[in-house]
Amino acid sequence: MRLEFFPHKINHDGITIDGHTGNITFEAMRWLSKHSINVTLLNWNGQLLANVMPEQPKSGKLRIKQYQKYLDSVSRFEIALKTVQAKVEHSLNLLEELSRFYESVDIVKIRKAVEKEDLFLLDTMKNSEKQDISKLIKQLMTYEGRISGIYLENLTAIFNQLNPEFQFTGRKNKSNSRNYNASDEINALLNYGYAILESEIRKGINGIGLDYSIGFLHEINQSRTPLVYDVQELFRWLIDVSVIQLLEEKKIKKSDFIITENYHTRLGEDVAKLLIEKINSNFNAKYSYKNGKQYSYQFILQDNLQQLSNFIVGKKEEFEFVMPKMKVNRKYNLELREKILNMTPEERKRFGINKSTLWHIRKNLSEGKIPKIYEKILLKI
Repeated sequence: MRLEFFPHKINHDGITIDGHTGNITFEAMRWLSKHSINVTLLNWNGQLLANVMPEQPKSGKLRIKQYQKYLDSVSRFEIALKTVQAKVEHSLNLLEELSRFYESVDIVKIRKAVEKEDLFLLDTMKNSEKQDISKLIKQLMTYEGRISGIYLENLTAIFNQLNPEFQFTGRKNKSNSRNYNASDEINALLNYGYAILESEIRKGINGIGLDYSIGFLHEINQSRTPLVYDVQELFRWLIDVSVIQLLEEKKIKKSDFIITENYHTRLGEDVAKLLIEKINSNFNAKYSYKNGKQYSYQFILQDNLQQLSNFIVGKKEEFEFVMPKMKVNRKYNLELREKILNMTPEERKRFGINKSTLWHIRKNLSEGKIPKIYEKILLKI
């Protein structure tokens, strides 16, 4: 496929390269950089290899202030705490939205379990100024890990309900303590999605001028980017819901994935394209933000990074990660979806549904759109 772009008429804000063959010229790289288009290079397993981004703003003062905030235990813990709280809030929001369509997600039970963990966190925060910062961060990560366990348990049930053939058991497996080399299709999808997310966050941090290597929640580690991981925690749920939406459409199967000679699973070209489309759709969905105006999560990510930057340099005395809650816009549940997609001609006639009406509803469902299902049809089904 050949794509041609012209200056000031580019309908893409990023390009993802996923493959072992092909080439890109230096002239193309220069042209993309001049037009602030991020180029992302992924490894076969969905791991981010590199980003080609426009030049970072020269912000020595910002970086010095960032280091000072990191070294100040009170400030570091404050930012780390706000990061975890925002992650938990939006993870629970997604589960609450999913509970409207999946009986396995018992939101009352989930909130009771989270309340117990909140008590643990409150106990951790007692006399926090007198405690060692590394111990505080470790306790905060323990709290975050427990909540993530509750969250992942519910996602696992959904993944297996949508496609039992993929046999998803969790993010880690016996042969691999890390998540890079996926042992199953769900992990391959998540790895790929998180790599796309990581690229977006790198681009945002680069545009602000902050130092990737100095985070507030994740510890400094050679060859790692803790600040990217910190911010990534805030938006992981967006990748999770994108994977769920893709599975709901029933468009992918085992044969769409590639098994390497080391028995690792990677996405085929068509699956990768479908997932990227889902992620882009969710990132560009508009939500009420700042004085009731409509903005995409892509803008909201950048604005939150700017607010963090303002707090770091002292332009703001207080700081919060502010993100509107996502809404899953669907008027039907999966059971109804399956009934409609698998409805026989005899059932259609018995329910009194017009043939062309059923065809249009099925078409919208297959394309991931919200079909208009009249109440009289719902009552019959």
